[in-house]
Amino acid sequence: MATQVLSGINNINYTNNTGQNVRVIVYYFESTTSDSAVSIGGMQNIIVPSYTILGKYLAYHNNQGQYGGNQTNTGGYNTRFGMPTEFALASTQSFTSTNTKSYNLLIIPEGG
Repeated sequence: MATQVLSGINNINYTNNTGQNVRVIVYYFESTTSDSAVSIGGMQNIIVPSYTILGKYLAYHNNQGQYGGNQTNTGGYNTRFGMPTEFALASTQSFTSTNTKSYNLLIIPEGG
């Protein structure tokens, strides 16, 4: 199977059905105005705060302040979170997310 590029403007729902391990590189991930719950293989419920943008060469998070019009985010400045931007999935494992605004992923099978 060849390398795949997956892009979208909604939640991620990828299951590795290649029959081999794959490497996943997150080049872009943006959460919505709500926290995003991410599951990577056996790692469940990784919480990515609202208004987060991250990727292999990009990381940005602002959970305090005004966002256009009258929207105010009331989160604190001490929010801490982490999400890997490169990881491996065994055959049949999944990468899913909720409250995702947009994403761009590279899926690379171990066989090339």
